Amino acid sequence: KKTVKRDALKSIEKKIQQIWEKDHVFEVDAPTFDEIKILDEHTLHEKYPKYMATIPYPYMNGRLHLGHFFTMTKVEFAVGYERMKGKRTL
Repeated sequence: KKTVKRDALKSIEKKIQQIWEKDHVFEVDAPTFDEIKILDEHTLHEKYPKYMATIPYPYMNGRLHLGHFFTMTKVEFAVGYERMKGKRTL
């Protein structure tokens, strides 16, 4: 009885994750050699813009806390924003 809300959210989460997996939402491939018949590097980067972000792994000298999550969300949101702008993100 006390877990109805949690169970509903978990079922939504699973459904959305299946859609993401089916549609390959978070999978991005580099351009193929057929797509890259461009010799000029500048033109290549204009046609296939990319964005890469990294975060340091948490230093495990203590427990994980909300600050670790906050750091990860900055990168997650930045990558999502750049993906919406049409860049190939990693």
